This record gives sequence, C-alpha cells and structure tokens, in this order.
Amino acid sequence: MSPAPLSGLAVASLVLSLLFCLAPLGLILGIVALMRIPGNGKRGKGPAVAGTAVGGAVVALATLLLVVGGARFDAWTEEGGNLLRPRDTKAGTLLDLQAGDCFAPAGGPFSTQEGEDLRMTDPSVEIVPCDGPHPAQVYGTFELKGDHAISDPATIAAQAYEGCAPLFHDFAPDTWTLPVVEFSFYYPESVSATGGDRTVRCWLGAETGLPEASLRQDPGAWDAGQLAYLKAMRPSAEAWFSVPEQVDTDLAAATAWAERMAEGGAESAKLLRAIDGLPARALGPVTALANRLDALSGIHRSASRAPSLAEFGERWDYNGDEDESGEEWEARLALGLPVEDEEGDGKEQQP
Repeated sequence: MSPAPLSGLAVASLVLSLLFCLAPLGLILGIVALMRIPGNGKRGKGPAVAGTAVGGAVVALATLLLVVGGARFDAWTEEGGNLLRPRDTKAGTLLDLQAGDCFAPAGGPFSTQEGEDLRMTDPSVEIVPCDGPHPAQVYGTFELKGDHAISDPATIAAQAYEGCAPLFHDFAPDTWTLPVVEFSFYYPESVSATGGDRTVRCWLGAETGLPEASLRQDPGAWDAGQLAYLKAMRPSAEAWFSVPEQVDTDLAAATAWAERMAEGGAESAKLLRAIDGLPARALGPVTALANRLDALSGIHRSASRAPSLAEFGERWDYNGDEDESGEEWEARLALGLPVEDEEGDGKEQQP
C-alpha cells in the first residue's frame, strides 16, 4: 500500500516561513494546511505545524522590532561609569558647533592637569540634543580682534576671557538661577596673518548633575522691573566673569581686571538708581545695593593702581566683606526673583 500524498500547502508553509519577508504567507498556508489535512487524508501535519510556528514567531519578532525601533529614546543611561550615546547623537568637533548647541566632550569637559586653564584642547565631541542630559552647551562665539598674526597663547586667552563674558549674559541674563556649572572656551593656539580659524567658542559645562534642557534664558519670563534690574546688574556681572586665569601671578592682568571691576560696578550702580517704576518694597534694597557697588568700585579702582601683586592683594582685601551678595540677595527678594536659601544649602527660594 502506497503512502498518502504529502500536502503541498504544508511544505510551502514551512519553506515560506523561513524567508523573513514571506513569513506571514507561510503562517497563513500552515493554518490552512492544518485545517485541510484531517479531511483530505494527506501527510504533512509536522511541516504544517513547524511552518505555522516559525511564521508566527517571525511575524511577532518583526512587529516588536517595528514598535521598538519607532520609539525615540532621549534618555542617557550609565554603564561602567560612562555615558551611553542617545540614538540621535553625531560625531563632530568643536569647529562644528554653533551658539546654543549641546555636546559631550570626548576627553571630558575640563583639564585635569595642575596649572592648566579651562581651555579644552581635544576638539572631538559628540553633538547631542539639548532636551536630554548633556555635559556642555555653547553659549556664544566671536572672532579674535585684529588682522595681525597672534602667536602668543596668553594674548588669545585674554581675549577669550574678556570676549566670552558679554555673550554669556546674552545667553543667561540671570546667573543666580543657573545650576552649578563651569565655564570654558576653545580657541586656536595661534593665528597667522594670512588667515586661519579665528573663532573663539564659549561654553559652559557640568561634570555632575547634567542639565536636561537648554540653559538659555528667555527675557520674556521676567516683568519690567525684574528685567530692568538684571540689565542694570549686567556691567558688574560681566566684569566679574572676565577674571583672568593669571590674576594671582600677572600684575598687568590683575590690575586690568580690577579696572574693569571698578568701571562695571560704578555703571551698575548708576543704572540701578535710574530704574523707574520699582515697587516700593524694592526701593530701599536696590538703593543699598547701588551704594555697596559704588563703595566696591572705589576699592577696585585703588587695586587697579597697585605697583605690585603684594600691594594688589592688600588693596583688594577689604576686611572679608568681599562682595555685594548680601545686598543683592535682599534686592532680588524684594523684586520677586529667586534667591538661594539663607541656610547656605544651595537650594533656591521663590519669594
């Protein structure tokens, strides 16, 4: 007695299920074969079951990959202490970055060598979205001044320190509300007289507690009085942020910075007194802050004329009362701007 014929549907089911793009058809043919075999007496139940199982598994896997692949994962995860890249990063260099771009420096955000300034020497970066954790963000760029050759790194660094300060305050006028970050820049070590890259890229970064959104601030978030106050404080803040790396070792750099501090403080005091329409509760604190800035301006002016670094230090030391932070705290509180907790734990208070 000859064996029963083999079901062609069962065979086709098994073959097609092994071909990824035809697996759905193999699944269907396997189901049809299993339904017909009991009635037609043909062989092939085993291949039909295998074709149905394999085809079903391939279809399920393809569906899962489609769903997972279509989802966007912006979160960074940590493995072995290293940040894993989000899907939409791309490799580049600092030369590719524009103001507002967020990135992850390949060699870490800051130098670990003693005596080095905060200039990043390795230009390799991963450009990343600003709406997820990011170690650094460019807040501005500018071109080095002059058409002449510049071969002295110290001269270029001095321009970088001074030029980045106003760009930072365009980017974030209210520095009190920023998270704990450090500031750095990238600049060419020398510039030829015939051309070459003259762009200084100014950026801020965090080594811990990575920001998860752009740190750029919107002036529309403040009322008229708050915005006028922040604009008035800008000259003083810009001067402070322009402190050179060599302030403790270079008399010329130290006295030049002291002169900027004197001019910035005096200008901020003048602008504070000129603000119209302040709420009554803010008039006293703002005036006290202006008076304090004027007093500091005189001290800074004296330090700017010091004949030696030792004398500079003596003139700069004003009995431990080193800045206007107390008066500024009171003025901000009166104006309804966030202030740090008086307990000194770094937490912000909303008035």
